[in-house]
Amino acid sequence: MLVMQDISCKLEEYKASVTEALVEVDDTDAASKALLLRYINSTESTDRSSTMRIQAIIDYMYEKINIGNWKEVKPYVRKTITIASYLKLLAHVKYADDDKETVIKQAFKIIDFGILFGCPLDKEPKLLQNCATILNSVNIRRHSEKSNRLSYFANEEDSKNQLQSSVINGIPIEIINCPSMENFYKNYILAEKPVILDKCINHWPALQKWADQNYFIKLAGPRTLSIEIGSKYTDSDWTQKLITVEEFIDQYVNQNRGRTGYLAQYQLFDQIPELKNDITEPEYCSFTDSNEPVDIMAWYGPKGTVSPLHHDPKRNLLTQVVGEKKIFLLSPKDSENVYPHEHELLNNTAQVDPRQPDLEKYPMYKNATPYYCMLKPGQMLYIPPKWWHFVESMSISFSVSFWWE
Repeated sequence: MLVMQDISCKLEEYKASVTEALVEVDDTDAASKALLLRYINSTESTDRSSTMRIQAIIDYMYEKINIGNWKEVKPYVRKTITIASYLKLLAHVKYADDDKETVIKQAFKIIDFGILFGCPLDKEPKLLQNCATILNSVNIRRHSEKSNRLSYFANEEDSKNQLQSSVINGIPIEIINCPSMENFYKNYILAEKPVILDKCINHWPALQKWADQNYFIKLAGPRTLSIEIGSKYTDSDWTQKLITVEEFIDQYVNQNRGRTGYLAQYQLFDQIPELKNDITEPEYCSFTDSNEPVDIMAWYGPKGTVSPLHHDPKRNLLTQVVGEKKIFLLSPKDSENVYPHEHELLNNTAQVDPRQPDLEKYPMYKNATPYYCMLKPGQMLYIPPKWWHFVESMSISFSVSFWWE
């Protein structure tokens, strides 16, 4: 196992490429850039005071991020956070005097803050992710090895009958076993028709590994995530929270009390690439109208998490890995019948709850035709663009969505 000195040396191997990436933050203020240049080129030992100065740069850029709309933040601001986080990591690993486990835990916090609020450098796009991989080699955290595997419905037929009896004018979504590419393209992509693809991901290691939550704790327990707090994002008290993987599992996934915590629509596989080794991008995503990469998102949380009825602009293969989800789909032709919110920020979200539609308040919903299913581990649901979909977790659940144009 590598000692901390070896880790420090490996981290410093990225100094040259980070130095070249300084041109990417030319627009940052002169004082911040001078400090970055000083610490990245210095052959002298950095100390605690230098770490504080680097942190001051991070704090200053973080304030800039929070001034306005996230989408309007200039790239140089976030790239400065990435570079400063790397420099802070170097100083922390080299000069921290705590025990190894504490040093590693704090190092991951530095990295994850940089990933969450920074952005990739053109010269070294996976800089902080690669640093995390190096640190994983000495991640000696200890935890209980008690069984933490997840359980599902005891009676599959009962849950199916219960769903069928509760849907007004509903149509069960078709299930087919691993269709040919031609079949999928002709009958579902072109026809913009939803379908469940069964037995297409039996080869995924995730189907076995992710059923044991100890796997996540061992692999990524100290890593920091941003989770959603609240029953659904349309609630007035909905918010977000930074939390480690282990804390999230202990406080929210395993505790079905209090407010709901949900890792939703999260780029987990960019932040923790080791998890991406457990899945494979489906070949069905190759039917595309652009050269843009497929967006791969994680959805992980306890029983009862809800995504209100909404639609997305891209094609989606929602893949169930752990647990089960109750899902309702409605065609774009039913848009008027589901009563979209009038507010601009929520106009892709409907007011109707298809589980128990209030026909007095939303009378046109009786004219809608909902499609429904109980999505099970190993199944992928194809959701065409602009199709309305409502999702509810019926147990602890982990899903992966593949979005493409």
